[in-house]
Amino acid sequence: MKDEITVMEPSQGNKFYSCTVLIEGESDSGKPKNYKEVHIVDGTNLEHVEKKVTAQMEGTMFPWKIIKCVETNINFVY
Repeated sequence: MKDEITVMEPSQGNKFYSCTVLIEGESDSGKPKNYKEVHIVDGTNLEHVEKKVTAQMEGTMFPWKIIKCVETNINFVY
């Protein structure tokens, strides 16, 4: 049996952006450790995308900041 594939495209007039978020967390031993996450975000411009990432990251356990956010050439996500 073949798995059903879900295809995501940017919303009308939008682009996909790649945002790297630095999280100031801690290791399993409790020592400070920085983690990087890459978020693919559908948005109209950088300001819109940064607002979406900020809304998503609100209330997280550790301090974080966006360290990079760029428009991508991604047209489809499967």
